Amino acid sequence: MAERADADESLVYEVLDLVFTLTDQTNALLADTLGDLELTSVQAKALWQIEPSAAPTMRRLAASLHCDPSTVTFIADRLQDKDLITRESDPANRRAKIVTLTERGLATRRRLATAMVTKSQVSQLSPAEQRQLKRLLAKAVHTTG
Repeated sequence: MAERADADESLVYEVLDLVFTLTDQTNALLADTLGDLELTSVQAKALWQIEPSAAPTMRRLAASLHCDPSTVTFIADRLQDKDLITRESDPANRRAKIVTLTERGLATRRRLATAMVTKSQVSQLSPAEQRQLKRLLAKAVHTTG
C-alpha cells in the first residue's frame, strides 16, 4: 500500500511540475506582447477577467484575481491611468463600483487574447486534445478536498 502511495505522490508531483512548466512557458511567450502593451502580468490577468459583456464589480474582480479589494484598487488605478478601464457606480448597488473596458481596453484585451491563442502551447494541441485537457483541468480546479 505504501508503494502505491509513493507512486501516486510521484505522479502528482510530475503533473504539477508540468502545470508549472506550462505556466512558465506561456508567461515567457507572452512577455513580448505584455511589453508591447505596456502591461504587467497582473494587469493582463485583470484585463482577461473583465468580460466586455458583463462588467464585474471591483469585489468580484478581486475574487477572480484571488486578492484583496485594496490590491484590485491599485491594479484598477494603473489600468485607468492607461485609459483601459473606467469605474462607475453599479446601478443595482450604488455603493459598489463596476469595471468597464474602454475602447482602448477592448482593443488591448483583443490583442492579448490573440497572443494567448496563437502563442500558447495549448493552441498546438488538436481540438479533441484541447477539450480533453479542459475537462481534466476543470475537474481538478473544481475538486474539493
